[in-house]
Amino acid sequence: MGIDRGPRPDAARRERLATAGQRARERAAGGYEVRGGGFRPRSTSQGGRRWSIILASVAAVLIVAWFALPPLMGGLFRALAEENPDLMRFGFVADAVETVMDDRPDTPAGTDPTPVDFVIQAGAGSREITDDLVERELVTDRLAFSWVIASEGTYDDLRFGRHTLNRTMTPREVAGVLQGEPSTGNGGASVALRQGLRLEQIVAYLQTLPFTNLDIEEFYGLATDPPQSLRDKFGWMGVVPVGRSVEGFLGSGVFDAPPDIDATGMLELLLQRWQDSPSFALINEAQSHGLDFYQTVILASIVEREAILDEERPLIAGVYQNRIDGLDGVRVLNAEPVLIYAKDMILLRDQHISEWPRYTFWTLDGLGSAQDFEVPPDLEGYQVWHSRGLPPGPISTPGLASLQAALDPNTTDGYLYFLAKGDGTNGHVFARTYEEHLHNIEIYIGGGVTETPTPSDAPTDSPSLSPSPAVSPL
Repeated sequence: MGIDRGPRPDAARRERLATAGQRARERAAGGYEVRGGGFRPRSTSQGGRRWSIILASVAAVLIVAWFALPPLMGGLFRALAEENPDLMRFGFVADAVETVMDDRPDTPAGTDPTPVDFVIQAGAGSREITDDLVERELVTDRLAFSWVIASEGTYDDLRFGRHTLNRTMTPREVAGVLQGEPSTGNGGASVALRQGLRLEQIVAYLQTLPFTNLDIEEFYGLATDPPQSLRDKFGWMGVVPVGRSVEGFLGSGVFDAPPDIDATGMLELLLQRWQDSPSFALINEAQSHGLDFYQTVILASIVEREAILDEERPLIAGVYQNRIDGLDGVRVLNAEPVLIYAKDMILLRDQHISEWPRYTFWTLDGLGSAQDFEVPPDLEGYQVWHSRGLPPGPISTPGLASLQAALDPNTTDGYLYFLAKGDGTNGHVFARTYEEHLHNIEIYIGGGVTETPTPSDAPTDSPSLSPSPAVSPL
């Protein structure tokens, strides 16, 4: 019996099937392409045209980028320089700003010729000075003024003291005046001291002023070990333990001093200015609450070097108070400003006092590993990665806000760590646990902080503190 294979295709159908099969084989071999539902041979020049189009497109993008990218990057650099004028120390940022300067550096701020006293306090940075000029409308073009002092390389040539300006001056003229000799009000020498300076910074600064009878070594000796006669004259000095210096109790502000003032007179003048300040009244407040005012000044001096925003001072004081109290087993301060204070002291001892005006204070240079930094026996209490509690004495003269924060630290939230955000706000982010602190480091620094151990390696009594906010050296 034969097998039924179904109906046999007729000749026409066989021809169509053969033709379709041939086309399929040709398509598979790349000889044809589908277009609009039909088939036609692919042109050999089609690939060349496609590459021509691609290359033309790339060339167009490069041409657009050539003309568009520099203005875009220039705008970015100018925006960054507006926020942080110190970036103009980099040539490419200064060059980007220069392209929009035109006559801006020589355009007056206004039309009011009234003389205005403008004071630059010792230790003030260029940004702080610029902010003050803008706030008082002595400079109305911040970027132009910043560019002038950057392009002329005079960032570090603005002179501390009192200067006379007016609102008809251009940014270039203002910069010129601020580089000149400070004026005085009563024929004496103008002294301008800001809060947060350490004793050695003040000693360095006083040497730059035109005093004819000031023996700076004698002044430093009296301030380091004040005699009983000084304690008798200023009875409140009883809060300072015998044998301790007057660090933390030297007045600030702008004032005139006789050009022939001597060492004793200068020290008495600075102590009197502290006595006349609002800080003096806090002695009674501390004692009425059973607090040791000297200990309060020590804590406040650390807060002064750490905080920039007044509203954060109680929180930062609270972090240190929680560590002093041993919250969660944490008992050491790990306060970088304290260790930097010790580092500076060690380096200053290797220099003659006349060299101090050229020394840059409050930097991490030469510190290395905080945990391994070695100090001599007399500075042992300042190695706050090892010793517990507060250091033996203040590290600077704190302002009123820092003293108030130290008198009433905010410990409510139990913070043990804080980190500078580094986002231009001058603020910090706070954490209760080490794990939270590491998370904040990832967010705000991205990649961690040098010498920050992993959580498993972090001892309970050795918290890791963030890098201190930027500070302005003398």
